[in-house]
Amino acid sequence: MQLSSIDSPQRFALLRAPAEPVLSTRALTLLLAVSAACGGDPPTPDAPAPDIGFNKPLAPLKANVKNAEVGPADLSCLGMPSGDPSTTVPIALSATVRDYFQKDMLMVGAVVTAFRDTEVGQPFDTRTADAQGAVTLGVPVGTRRFGLKMTHKDALDTLLLNQAIDPIMAAQSLGYVETISAGTAAALSAFIGKLRTAGTGVLAGAMRDCQGRDLSNFIATVSSAPGTAAHLAGADAYYFDPATDFPARHKQFEAASSDGLFMVIELAPTPTAYVQVWGYPTDAELAADRLTLVGELQAPVIADTVITGTYEPLRTR
Repeated sequence: MQLSSIDSPQRFALLRAPAEPVLSTRALTLLLAVSAACGGDPPTPDAPAPDIGFNKPLAPLKANVKNAEVGPADLSCLGMPSGDPSTTVPIALSATVRDYFQKDMLMVGAVVTAFRDTEVGQPFDTRTADAQGAVTLGVPVGTRRFGLKMTHKDALDTLLLNQAIDPIMAAQSLGYVETISAGTAAALSAFIGKLRTAGTGVLAGAMRDCQGRDLSNFIATVSSAPGTAAHLAGADAYYFDPATDFPARHKQFEAASSDGLFMVIELAPTPTAYVQVWGYPTDAELAADRLTLVGELQAPVIADTVITGTYEPLRTR
């Protein structure tokens, strides 16, 4: 895919008023009188564009390990073929389901379905988490990337997309897979200062570089079209505070932090959307203001559902 650059909404600065008025009272009165005589209204200042979490980053993309910056992001695989091999043996894939924000809360009884790519409606296995929140799913031969859907009576439906798998290891573990409990979802509004609208969807994830390290200083959105930031109606992006593991308000984190996490909320349901990550690959690109699409994943937006994924530099198939 050809990479492109975009302009994000302008930022607005507050200017301190001059000590003396630019126009005298008499001159201003005359100006308003002329405007009225010509049938016009007095000019009004433009309202600032709403902050949707898509302001240009102030630094180039960096790689991070355990929330510590380790140097420039490795984007050597950007635009290269993905090279994902297909599985050659049936695989037993184990995982434990828990709540994302309350790590000790196991989601006992969660129903987990597995599917290829983003084929949510065509699962190849379905299992129920046991008393320890554990499930083991069967992954068939010929699978390259897969996703999981998790449902639970006390949580928002959650999808996990774009997961890679070892093609020849017969038994593998995903470790923890996470949902968002209904109580936690309600509490999130206190962190970002905004209530989620019922019936809207959430797309979220973690962005990593070509070495699998967390990426910082990127901005994210959900677009109605690939390759360009055509913001989906309602799209509002937030980035996480690594000190709390919770999303933060726009003014606290205007771009991704060292944990590489983001979420985009208030999305109207649609069968096809594009989760996008943009940034400046180098200092030179920052100086030239060449914002680059570094990650993109096609995904649906589903009402009252959180769709998460692992994001990596944009590849060709």
